[in-house]
Amino acid sequence: MMKRTIERVLTWIGIALQLLGVIFVAIMMPLMGNSEFKDSFIQGMMEGDSSFAYQDGTDMFNVFSILMVVGLIVGIILLIVAIIAVFLIGKKNKVAGILLIIVGVISLPGNWISAILWLVAGIMLLVRKPKKPIYGKDEEGNYNPYIKDGSQVNEHNNSFVLSEDQKKREQETIKDEYSTSQDKNQDLKDFDDLDERSKKVQEDPYKY
Repeated sequence: MMKRTIERVLTWIGIALQLLGVIFVAIMMPLMGNSEFKDSFIQGMMEGDSSFAYQDGTDMFNVFSILMVVGLIVGIILLIVAIIAVFLIGKKNKVAGILLIIVGVISLPGNWISAILWLVAGIMLLVRKPKKPIYGKDEEGNYNPYIKDGSQVNEHNNSFVLSEDQKKREQETIKDEYSTSQDKNQDLKDFDDLDERSKKVQEDPYKY
């Protein structure tokens, strides 16, 4: 399993920055309903441009208020999706990468720092691939090319690597050979005992 520490760190940093942005907008929301803040905002616009009318300032302030509300809602949704994506890293990397790229693209106009971090993490999740194993099955469940006649071969020294079934069969064969060898040794021992007894009988037939 490939470590995804870099992707997780980038995603969490983006989440932290996004959270700060959401908190800032949430704090600003009550001010948008304050008449004094509204008047000071319009007055500042009128001082900057003498042709700027009070009604124009009111219209602009209302548009700005709507954008703040929409931005807050979208920011919260993107934050939730990013949190879901970070917990999918290591489990479903492709899904996490696609989610991060989507939230990165959407948040680019409002929070470009988090957007870049999420885009980089998402691209890395899709592009970075784990190294192929020396032998056995890879991450996708496909056998590697170092297999000949059902036997897996170590790519470094070309030595054969036995499967679990092959190991069991070899252990059973060794056990059978050992048992056969033990039986043969016992037969030889019995034969030696019989031969020795025969010699004793020949030496002293009246004793037996």
